[in-house]
Amino acid sequence: MYFEWKDEYKLGVEEIDLQHKKLLGIGRKLMTLIRTTDILDKSEEVSEILNQLRNYTIEHFSKEEQFMQEKGYPDLTSHAMEHEYLRRKMRQIDDLDIHNQDTIIKLVSFVSDWIYQHILISDMKFRNYILSPRER
Repeated sequence: MYFEWKDEYKLGVEEIDLQHKKLLGIGRKLMTLIRTTDILDKSEEVSEILNQLRNYTIEHFSKEEQFMQEKGYPDLTSHAMEHEYLRRKMRQIDDLDIHNQDTIIKLVSFVSDWIYQHILISDMKFRNYILSPRER
């Protein structure tokens, strides 16, 4: 199922893990709404949750990048570029036809897949960096 938290997504950084859980919770709420109701009847609610998803994604990325900078993460630039790609996609939400259920489902599926891949690959590289013993 989309936007489900699994322990394998844990970075071991409580603040980031909590943010990931919140992000997935917003996405799950949206996906449940889309799958269980007529989107035309709930367009305001869909729009509101899409905006929450966009805004929280942008907020989370900023906090994650700040944390990485504080930890001296050497791959911060490439990680931030990945974030910027999704930020740009999320900013396009205002241009979506929220009355078209297929369009919304495609967007939500894309975001869900992107988040999982990002956590499992890029964020795990950061986890390995902060967990590895090294001289500072």
